[in-house]
Amino acid sequence: MAKAKTLTGLSRTREQQYQERMTARIARRMDLAFQREIGKAMRALGEAHGNPGKQAMATVEHKQRLANLLRREYGVSFDLFGPRILREAPKHHAIVLETKAAQDEFDRARQAWIEQYVALKVTEIGGTTEKQAIAIIREATQEAVREGIASQAALGKLIQSRITEQGGVMARARSRVIARTESHASANAATQEAAKATGLPMMKEWVASRGARTRDDHADADGQTVPLDMPFVVGGEELMFPGDPRGSAEQVINCRCASVHVVAD
Repeated sequence: MAKAKTLTGLSRTREQQYQERMTARIARRMDLAFQREIGKAMRALGEAHGNPGKQAMATVEHKQRLANLLRREYGVSFDLFGPRILREAPKHHAIVLETKAAQDEFDRARQAWIEQYVALKVTEIGGTTEKQAIAIIREATQEAVREGIASQAALGKLIQSRITEQGGVMARARSRVIARTESHASANAATQEAAKATGLPMMKEWVASRGARTRDDHADADGQTVPLDMPFVVGGEELMFPGDPRGSAEQVINCRCASVHVVAD
């Protein structure tokens, strides 16, 4: 028996490939934005060494900028992936879709999801930036003691040098992972929330990415089909969609799988 069409009309493989291609575009821009922000925050923390109040303020400002960055980038994902589902849904079911009601419901869900996960990710990302910067400062200070560097000016230059070198490497590595993970999570969340907003009876299917990098757990989950409001079970974890932020790092980071929606008869 032939499988039902996906909500977008594409084959399951082509839908996964489309989502992967679009999230990669978003991730490239996010990567640069996070590199700049993490690097800026680490330099500010380095400049504030020896002054706990200024370091605390640098961290607060970093988290505020992160919140704005994440809201913007999550919004890009939702604006790209959500309307696509809302637009295509009426073409694949006899039920008349109340477009305005679906859009309003999607907008509410979009706002709620973004605010929830901005708060979570700001804490995670900002906390890691602070810990890494403080570790670099501590190592530089210990090096200064070993080298007999006594002046604060010389110590400050050493700290900034280490922040630029080590912090720059850390910022590039972290931003790449953050961008890939967050673009993927928000894209899949957008399709999930848009599908829910239609109110149509629907199933969703896990479609694993192809290639050697695909996790065994994700390859095993390929083809798993569940009702829209139920989680997939992947590697023993319950995930509402690939990249679900509630999942462990092992199951979420750098995932490239897709959730494909099928309107039920």
